[in-house]
Amino acid sequence: MASEDLKARFTPEATIGPFYPGAFLTHLPQDLWTVAPLVAHHPQGQPIVLVARFFDSLKRPVPSLVVELWQANAHGRYRHPQDQSAAPLDPQFDGFARVRTSDEGVLRFYTIKPGAHPVRRESAEVRAPHLRLTIFASGIDRLITQLFFDDESSNQSDPVLQSIPDPRVRGRLIARRRRTSGGGEGVGEYEIDVVLRGEDETPFFDDWDG
Repeated sequence: MASEDLKARFTPEATIGPFYPGAFLTHLPQDLWTVAPLVAHHPQGQPIVLVARFFDSLKRPVPSLVVELWQANAHGRYRHPQDQSAAPLDPQFDGFARVRTSDEGVLRFYTIKPGAHPVRRESAEVRAPHLRLTIFASGIDRLITQLFFDDESSNQSDPVLQSIPDPRVRGRLIARRRRTSGGGEGVGEYEIDVVLRGEDETPFFDDWDG
């Protein structure tokens, strides 16, 4: 059989999806701040709201993206077996959520501001507070990135953020705090635009990169 005929028999490549909200989204937390109706059950740390707007290469909003968010708790520790640091776990905080963007391509995510943590248990390098995002969308397998906060001085020494040589591109990973928050008293609100493709594309990573 000719090689051209063999190639024609291969299963065509397909993108991730479709998504089924009942199984894929609602069984996982979409708000890491509201653990229970009682204030005493909130996780430790500063409550924040992340408002992220997602755009395509033509600057059009991208609706119905599925975004997974993973982060350390306020003490800088992940709820994961590989994190064996001495920092305490928070019994009211799991640090993982899965959220869908609105019809306007907007994600509004309630959580606490993560703490800084060492790259590895015995490492002198320290990661600045950040959120880890995995983005699933029609037409792409997945995109992985990290978002930082503009009021953290440790951004200047974060090894992942500083691995991006162009400061203009580096700035695309930094969420900016709003002067007036709509999240409520004592809640820090941060906003960022995430561009999936094109000239102003947000930096994406092959893996979690520390």
